[in-house]
Amino acid sequence: MKTLSTLLACICFMAVHAQPSNDTLALKLQKDNIITSATILKIENLGININSDLPELRPTVSADGNTLFFICENHPVNTKFNSVPNSQDIWYSRRDSAGNWMEARHLAYPLNTMQYNAVYWISPDNNRILLRGAFMNGAFMGKGVSMSKLKSNGRWSEPNALMIKNYEKYDRGRQSGATMAHDGKTLLLYMTPEKGGENNDIFVCFLSADGTWTEPKSLGKSINSPAHDEMTPYVASDGETLYFSSNRPGGVGDNDIWMTRRLDKTWTKWSEPINLGTPI
Repeated sequence: MKTLSTLLACICFMAVHAQPSNDTLALKLQKDNIITSATILKIENLGININSDLPELRPTVSADGNTLFFICENHPVNTKFNSVPNSQDIWYSRRDSAGNWMEARHLAYPLNTMQYNAVYWISPDNNRILLRGAFMNGAFMGKGVSMSKLKSNGRWSEPNALMIKNYEKYDRGRQSGATMAHDGKTLLLYMTPEKGGENNDIFVCFLSADGTWTEPKSLGKSINSPAHDEMTPYVASDGETLYFSSNRPGGVGDNDIWMTRRLDKTWTKWSEPINLGTPI
C-alpha cells in the first residue's frame, strides 16, 4: 500500500502563546488544546500539481514565495530509481500569475544524482541553492553541503562542495542538514560528532575571505541540550530569530518547533528558547 504524504499550507487564526520549557502546567494545557477546527482558519492542500500518491517531503520556499523545491520519493522519473531504495529527487514548482502552483517538474542532472537529494536553502535573489551532499564538478564525493548557481541560460551550474574546516569530525551521525542566513555568509548545520549518533546539535560556520568556511562551532547550551535532538534550523530574514525542531523537555509532542533570538555576533549566545505552542 502506498503512503500518502501531502504538502499543506496552513494559516493560523489564533495568536501563539509560547511557554517556557519548564512550565509543566502550560505543557498539560497545550496537550489538551492541540490544533482544532476552532484554532485554524484554513488548511489548504497544495493540489495535484504538487501532491501525488507518493511521499512529498522537505518543502523549501523562496523568499518571494513563488518558487517551491521539494523531494518526491520513489517517483519513476527519479534518477537511478531502480537501483536506489526510497529514491529521493528534487522537484520544483512556480506560481502562475493567478497565484496557483504550476505542475511540478523534475530537476535534471547535475542537481539530481543517484544519491538522496535535497535543497536546503534558496538565496533571497533566487540565484543560488544549497544542496545536500558534497560534490566536486558535479560528482558526488560524500557527506557535506554544496552550492549551485543559476546561469544566464536559466540552467543550474554543477554543484560544488563548501570547504568547511574539519567538517568530517562533526558529521558522523545518522542524519544531518543545513541552512543559511539571508546574507549567505553564515551557515548553520545540524549533525553529531558521535559515530552513528541520532541526537544532533546545531553548529555555525562563517564564510572566510578565501572562500572557505570556518570550523563548525556549537550554538551553545541554550540551544543544544544534552541527550536531545536539535535539528532543521531556519534563520528569519532579520538574521537574529532562529527557529528549530527539538524533542527537548517542554514540548507538546515528539519534535516541536522552538524559537530563540541571537544576543550577539558570536552566534553562541541566545535567549531561552520558547516552544511555539498550539496551534503551531
